[in-house]
Amino acid sequence: MIFGEIDELKFYRGISRELDSAINFILENKVLDRFEGKNEILGEKLFFNIQNVETKKLKDCFFESHREYMDIHIIIEGEELIGYAQKGDLKLNLDYNESSDFQTLSGKMQNSFHMKKGNFIMFFPNEPHMPLIAPSDETKGIKKAVFKIKM
Repeated sequence: MIFGEIDELKFYRGISRELDSAINFILENKVLDRFEGKNEILGEKLFFNIQNVETKKLKDCFFESHREYMDIHIIIEGEELIGYAQKGDLKLNLDYNESSDFQTLSGKMQNSFHMKKGNFIMFFPNEPHMPLIAPSDETKGIKKAVFKIKM
């Protein structure tokens, strides 16, 4: 898991060609002119989803994990908290779904990261994360992009 400011993404080039393409796409601000839903860059190897979603109270959130893809979350409008815990400290809730590369887990959040415009957070495969946590008692709408990079 890596958290930082978007201009720091340049330091993470070289891990994979697809990640480099995602980083270049983000740094060139190409995300802002894309449509809601799935936007392909390199087919199923690299794509991103623009989401207009509501944050939730912590009690309504859950951990998710992926085996094939890494995620990069960036905020376009609004704020959210994203929770993190080590996989060994969590309990599996749902069998892994290979077609959606998705698994849910439950347990106690060990860390949280306050996401706002200008930040990114990157999760490698098998790193559980809990998105869409409202940063206050009030839930609000946010617009975000979630990049999916095949590893």
